[in-house]
Amino acid sequence: MMKAVITGDIINSTAIPIGQRAFLLQLLDKIIRDLGHLCSLRYEMFRGDSFQILVDKEELALHIAVLVRAGLRMNTPKEANEIWDARVAIGVGSVDFISDNIITSDGEAFHYSGRALEELGKNNLVVKTRWKNVNEELKVSTMFADDIISNWTPTQSFVIYQSLAFQKNQKEIAKLQKKSSQNISKISLLAKEKLIRLYINRYYDLITLNKE
Repeated sequence: MMKAVITGDIINSTAIPIGQRAFLLQLLDKIIRDLGHLCSLRYEMFRGDSFQILVDKEELALHIAVLVRAGLRMNTPKEANEIWDARVAIGVGSVDFISDNIITSDGEAFHYSGRALEELGKNNLVVKTRWKNVNEELKVSTMFADDIISNWTPTQSFVIYQSLAFQKNQKEIAKLQKKSSQNISKISLLAKEKLIRLYINRYYDLITLNKE
């Protein structure tokens, strides 16, 4: 059966004060649970700063991975030295065995995701699938998207999160932020939301077409 696996780790986790780490783990748990309305998700934390998410609908994996990063960035404590974020690797392929513990499950998707994370280098986002044409098309666009996401401010991340996760319009987000709709529109423009949406939609179309 086809699935997607997102393997990630918190960037510079050792620099996060001990007093904030419990909050960080609770936050990641909340983000992933909140995103469960998009599709069925199972996840597990390991090594203290790493996580793995099994995504039931592989065509939504990129959408979820982007939102995990946005959720972390928007909740960065004001006293933090740098914005919280995660390196994430998406693997799409067959899953042969699902155990009670996600990290002991097995299959192509797990292998692709794990290896891709090890090969990430200085980038923070990568997609690896069983289809060569998909990998080639997404390689460059993923690098551009990663550059955009890696520069989101907490406020920009909040706007993107509310828009992409819950389909809230700019008027609704403005009420949450106690800002004007025009201000939210400017934030969305600076965050390049339209480009990120195009990228996510293209991934969705490619996975949907190739898995048929």
